Amino acid sequence: MTSNTPQPPPGVPLQPAWPAAATPPREARGVAFFVAIFLGILLVASAGLNVLLLLLSVGSFAGGGLAQGVDGAFDEVHVAGERGARTKVLQVPITGAIAESGSPLLGAAGGTVTQVRRALRQAEADDVHGVLLLVDSPGGGVTDSDEIHRLLTRFRADHPDKPMLALFGDMAASGGYYVAAAAEHIVARPTTITGSIGVIMSAWNFAKAADEFGVQQIAIKSDRTPLKDILSPTRPMRDDERALLTGIVDELYDRFVTVVDEGRPNLDRTQVLAVATGAIYTAKQALANGLVDAIGDHDTAAQWFEQKLGKAVAVVEHRRRPGLGDLLFGADAHAAPSLEQSLGGLLRSTTGPRFLYYWQGAR
Repeated sequence: MTSNTPQPPPGVPLQPAWPAAATPPREARGVAFFVAIFLGILLVASAGLNVLLLLLSVGSFAGGGLAQGVDGAFDEVHVAGERGARTKVLQVPITGAIAESGSPLLGAAGGTVTQVRRALRQAEADDVHGVLLLVDSPGGGVTDSDEIHRLLTRFRADHPDKPMLALFGDMAASGGYYVAAAAEHIVARPTTITGSIGVIMSAWNFAKAADEFGVQQIAIKSDRTPLKDILSPTRPMRDDERALLTGIVDELYDRFVTVVDEGRPNLDRTQVLAVATGAIYTAKQALANGLVDAIGDHDTAAQWFEQKLGKAVAVVEHRRRPGLGDLLFGADAHAAPSLEQSLGGLLRSTTGPRFLYYWQGAR
């Protein structure tokens, strides 16, 4: 068989076959390579975030309905009345369980008292001619409800030319009615539940279960402070302790009755006491008992303001635009807290039982 391998010419010695050069091993990538990749990714992400924030900022200033107030930029949203009317009525929402949280973080929404205080500062503007309280609340803390009522009554005293109306939502019970009593006029929706005028403080007692399972709470107290462990859950309540707490509830109840009596000139104190039994009422029952002035909706409220001010009105609501802190920390300045969120804040703001202007049936 003839070989296809080329042969050297005759007389030329054969050359030895040298081995092919070995391929050098691939160099392993060190830690510095991956660190550089990671830093590059961070740099790209940072640049993208900066561009996003810039676009959002530009959009804030270019967006429609943007205004500037004492608490920063906000959107002005038309709610009722004549759109575009120069006479504006500011809607102030009071929704969910009335509870003040800790200090708001970088302009976040804060608690109910903070939100109402912020809205009333906006209502002091010259282009605002009235205040509509949109109340949809089962009540809440005694002090928080009283603080909101104080803010509203002071606003009315300082701005007698700006009428105030309360419009009820699903419910305006207990502390919800307490704050609404500061308004000049109250309108309930046909399906509103209101009333529950009274005070409550609830606590759990596990004394029998503790005895059964051998659980004992050790309370070290002085003989001079026998009431220091009042409301202990692991022992029965004594008569003197119950009398003490009932006295406090009665005092806070009397304050509630006084607030309603002063806020409802159509009722005397005897009439207020007759309905202040802790009972809840439908809108029709509340109207018959003098707790509200009318049954209606936003249009009813707008018509009342038009009669008071003598001109067409636009009911508007100021909704804060999220700032840098809101964007970075996830605070939603637009959404009102749900009842569950507000109630959670109310219950977390104490280490034990609280005196409440609150309708427990709303849980």
